[in-house]
Amino acid sequence: MTNQDNKNKILDIALDLFSKHGYDAVGVQTLCEKAGITKPTLYYYFKSKEGVLKELLNVNYAKLNGLLELNSHYLPHPKIYEKDVIVTLTNVAQTYLKFAEKNKNFYKMVLNATFAPDCGTLSKIAVDFNSVQYKILEKMFKSMARIHGNMKGAEKRLAWTFIGLVNTCIALKTQESVHEFVKQFMHGIFS
Repeated sequence: MTNQDNKNKILDIALDLFSKHGYDAVGVQTLCEKAGITKPTLYYYFKSKEGVLKELLNVNYAKLNGLLELNSHYLPHPKIYEKDVIVTLTNVAQTYLKFAEKNKNFYKMVLNATFAPDCGTLSKIAVDFNSVQYKILEKMFKSMARIHGNMKGAEKRLAWTFIGLVNTCIALKTQESVHEFVKQFMHGIFS
């Protein structure tokens, strides 16, 4: 087994354990036993349990944020409602929903880090990772605000609110269509 294989195995086991039991509830000994490694091996690759968490967040948030960058570009069509803001917001919402479905264990951690009190290690470390996605969406809303002046000055709040709406839909496993909840969000923008 190569070094990268060992490292990936540890990350996979850690993701499974952290998503099921919470980061703070999983000890280094448990992590090592489940991964079939010794503590020195874990420390060799990650320096600490916190190092494992940081690497997990880094790898997975990079994937999510890369997808958001690709799918958050706004192409204005202000005269045609069905081709304007709703298209980009639907793309972004679908990006989140598909990512969460494909990466269930990681997204459990995202929701925990987002909605749990800021007292645990996970929420403290995840703040910087979360801020990247908020900046991506704020940038998207700024490009929309150039065309739709009523959004000007509210871009940051719109980004936070939209991500909150999407995360609520993911957490509640809502069966409502993406298009419907995006329309609901937009009624607030254009009212």
